[in-house]
Amino acid sequence: MRGSPLLRTLIVLAALLVTGLALARLTVKGPERQPPAPKEATTSNPDIGKKASFELILSGTAKEISLEGGGTAMVKTDTAEPVTGTLELSGESPVISLHVTWSEKTPGHRFAKLRLEIPGRETLEHVFTAPGDIDDIWELQ
Repeated sequence: MRGSPLLRTLIVLAALLVTGLALARLTVKGPERQPPAPKEATTSNPDIGKKASFELILSGTAKEISLEGGGTAMVKTDTAEPVTGTLELSGESPVISLHVTWSEKTPGHRFAKLRLEIPGRETLEHVFTAPGDIDDIWELQ
């Protein structure tokens, strides 16, 4: 080996010291930061209190349909035709709940397509699917 053993030892010690200082700097905890306080919402959702017209298309004959949005409910029984009407939307994030009980209990995948027309917005569509009865929600954004 070439070089002085004392010089090699000093170089290794210096490298260990630099590495230790770097690790100590990374692991030292600084003052804890508080997350910023949430700002008060000054703008309200324009859909609150609006009435939306809807159309519900079913893939089969329904024994019972229950559609709720913002506390209002629509219940219909024994239909295979598209269901239309109006639904009142309320809350910051309106949620629409759909429950469909099918007349036929044969196994199979079924769907219900809901189309909403809210004044001042584009038409919204959502497809609810299930292997049996449908019991689902849709949160509007």
